Amino acid sequence: MKNHKNICLVIGMTFLILQLCSVVYARFIPEKFFCWAPYDEHTNYQIKVNINGKDLSRSEITSRYNYLSKGWEPRSIDNIFSLVQQYETTYGKAEKADVEILYNTNGNGWKIWKPIK
Repeated sequence: MKNHKNICLVIGMTFLILQLCSVVYARFIPEKFFCWAPYDEHTNYQIKVNINGKDLSRSEITSRYNYLSKGWEPRSIDNIFSLVQQYETTYGKAEKADVEILYNTNGNGWKIWKPIK
């Protein structure tokens, strides 16, 4: 019985140590998908897309990325960058869309991000 308790203790401690290491690691990467750390970034953003000289509407952009074309992101803005970059290098690659994301994180001025082609 005592051996069983020791095994359970080791498994429990290993789990907690792995969780702690994951949280610390996640604090130092741009995408914080699995981070337990608080949402410490607040970003207003707007996605603009132009294909063959036609600007897509907000609803068309929302349908394209399955994500709101304009809004507020409580997590890292890199999550949206990653989503758009992945779409534009896979499903939307043939369309050669001109995409830019205007964003403002924590009130530090507006910036523009464009996917790598």
